[in-house]
Amino acid sequence: MKKGHKTGRVGTHQCCAGPTWYIMLDEKEMERKLDIDPGTDRVTCPIPYGGLLLFSNIIPHRSLDNFSSDVRWSIDLRWQRADIPASLWGLKESIVMRSSKEPDLKIDWEAFDAVDRTKQQAKFVGKEEDEFDTVLSGPWMKQWEIVHHNHHTASYQEELKNSQ
Repeated sequence: MKKGHKTGRVGTHQCCAGPTWYIMLDEKEMERKLDIDPGTDRVTCPIPYGGLLLFSNIIPHRSLDNFSSDVRWSIDLRWQRADIPASLWGLKESIVMRSSKEPDLKIDWEAFDAVDRTKQQAKFVGKEEDEFDTVLSGPWMKQWEIVHHNHHTASYQEELKNSQ
């Protein structure tokens, strides 16, 4: 959404979009808080196979529904100050990619790969790991108001109930 970053505000996100575990930003919330018109300020960016799109995290953004029979893959990389905790909800440390204090920094991929986030998450929520389970829930869900319920949110609610 063009101009969505101009107010300097962030819209209130909600969980979960449709049958997924993705968070969403309601269009009425964008109009109210970000002073944009989703009807006229929407910009689509078709990306060719193997293409790359870079944008700031303060730009309201989303993917369109995938109606094809193919899986749509994406990767989400985030750059932030290394001195601010950023890890995956305490389950795994982030990785420093670059440092002005250490220009010849060598990334320690072995230490990063040594921690299996999926196993850590299963331990965190007190659930046996099942490699064929497609339900995703975890500590990040508490960051957003849950407005749409599905099997992911039901699992999260059950985890909360069992943890008390």
